[in-house]
Amino acid sequence: MPPAASPASVPAADLEAALARLGYDCFRPGQREAIEALLDVGRVLLVAPTGGGKSLCYQLPALVLPGTTLVVSPLIALMQDQVAALEARGVAATFLASTLDAATMRERLAGLARGAYRLVYVAPARLVAPDFRARLARLDCPLIAIDEAHCISEWGHDFRPEYLQIGKLVQELAPRHVLACTATATPVVRDEILVRLGLPADTPQLVRGFARPNLALRVAEVSGAREREAQVDAALEEALGVAPGDGARAAARVGDDAAPRRAGSAIVYSPTRRLADEEGARLAAAGWRVAV
Repeated sequence: MPPAASPASVPAADLEAALARLGYDCFRPGQREAIEALLDVGRVLLVAPTGGGKSLCYQLPALVLPGTTLVVSPLIALMQDQVAALEARGVAATFLASTLDAATMRERLAGLARGAYRLVYVAPARLVAPDFRARLARLDCPLIAIDEAHCISEWGHDFRPEYLQIGKLVQELAPRHVLACTATATPVVRDEILVRLGLPADTPQLVRGFARPNLALRVAEVSGAREREAQVDAALEEALGVAPGDGARAAARVGDDAAPRRAGSAIVYSPTRRLADEEGARLAAAGWRVAV
């Protein structure tokens, strides 16, 4: 892999300007460090919690680096949402996925060939097509970002064979920068990600963990259905800040400032559809507004 550009080639003022262009006024914890390491060293493995802002760590560099950044993601909905948000900010971006009709795909591939985009999102399955790889070979690509990078590992919970093509793509395109990011990966999985991408063992691994301050996990052992229901009721009242009847009344009177307001929504998981239906009926009878 060619050496990366020195950090002096991307002044701090340019990073701040790109941050503002993307609609943010400050970095979240760890974002600046990841971006600066990527621009400095040229390769980074980032492990950060879901919702922790990993996408900014490749979107912002895409704005300050010349050429078209390639983002590999298995999540079509995520690609659509991120492209829509980038376009709303005036950033030329697109995605290529099987959900597109033939005419739209041809139009976007033509734009890719012209270098019309700063970011192009692709599904990993597309990387196995020889004609698409040939198109990418002609792309001026300064950065390849691999989202959900744990999928490349056979030890991961969501192993996808198409991800094995990414290492070959990195070698073929030889971008100056490579970012692999995921929400969770054990040390063994992190090392496997580097090996499969063809990245050296000294690649910086920035690990911020998977904990999120707005989430808490608790486990309770119950002796039967009655105790389980009591645990669910208590958890709902604690999470929503209202009792069942109050929650229903508040939901029906949200326009009345004097009425209590709902504190959001809660999700109750059940092991089967039948139990979900039964629990939904029980909660509705207790005064909660429920959808199953």
